[in-house]
Amino acid sequence: MRAVARIGVIINANSRKNRRRPLRAREVSETIGAGGVVRVTSSLDELPTAVDEMMAGGAEVLVAAGGDGALHHLLNVLHARRLADPSFALPPLVPTNGGTIDFVAKRVGLRGGTMDILARLRRALDRGAVEQITLPSLSLVGERVRTDADFVSKAGVVRGASVATEGPFDLLGFALAAGGVGQRFFEQFYALRDPNALGVVTVIGRVLASQTVRSLGLPLGERWTSASERVFRPTVARVRIDGEDVPSVEHSALHAGAFDVDLGGVVRVFPLAREPGVLHLHAGDPSPWELLKNLPQLAAGRLMSAKGLVETPGREMVIEATREPLAPVLDGEIYPGVRRLEVRPGPPVAIARP
Repeated sequence: MRAVARIGVIINANSRKNRRRPLRAREVSETIGAGGVVRVTSSLDELPTAVDEMMAGGAEVLVAAGGDGALHHLLNVLHARRLADPSFALPPLVPTNGGTIDFVAKRVGLRGGTMDILARLRRALDRGAVEQITLPSLSLVGERVRTDADFVSKAGVVRGASVATEGPFDLLGFALAAGGVGQRFFEQFYALRDPNALGVVTVIGRVLASQTVRSLGLPLGERWTSASERVFRPTVARVRIDGEDVPSVEHSALHAGAFDVDLGGVVRVFPLAREPGVLHLHAGDPSPWELLKNLPQLAAGRLMSAKGLVETPGREMVIEATREPLAPVLDGEIYPGVRRLEVRPGPPVAIARP
């Protein structure tokens, strides 16, 4: 009988779903079989060692048992290995619907929970019939400076920074909110008791109500106006797209996507990234109401129509912060203290879909 193909599973102990219903390493090991390796990580510092152990043991597929952030960090540990050794081949990755939005799993049509996905993966590997889908990625290269918790809060992010290092960086990802409304949306979203698909609707509703109160000048106080004030606070930066300067220096939208993204079935963005080798880019200074009136277009996955918005397919966006550093959100993970950011198409990423 042929030996069971090796599967490496990283269990992110900090995933919201894993905190509510912790995945048991023993149960996962039994599901993936004797050829599998399971590691539970509670910090990013533990991830490189866990990945090295799995790759040294011959893992053919690596599974991120968590959400989009867990997959993001797993991808970037492997990316760092390839930067150090260009001959290093990235194994196929598997998301597990273990997070808040799980937009990568949705994009490849991966259904079910973690244990169901793992059981299907083992059976598919035994048959030698694992389907692989290649996703385009974003390459982000830039420079970070030291920041503190107070800056992170002022930048519009209420949870702790995912990575606290400074200096040059080289990352891969799929969806970027470098500044403006997309980045500041996460402040409201992650502040919810249970951020989920319904939470996307909740935040949009709060911002819409807040902006209405502000526009009408109703004397209802900061409680009613703060959501809009923070979400629509512009990001000050110099931006170039494919070598051309974007006219505005304040940006209420500063985003990039490697493929079309579904956020909880509520908002669908980046339709221009469906063309191979092209990113969907946003920059510019549309007003709050110009953005809000496009909610139906965003729900339908269509292009926006907003005065002051640059929405275009492109192959390069360079962002230079000219006031405070950026705190971009990449695949749901926060990178504070960014002074300069270069965004281009990255290498293809193989996702196994059992």
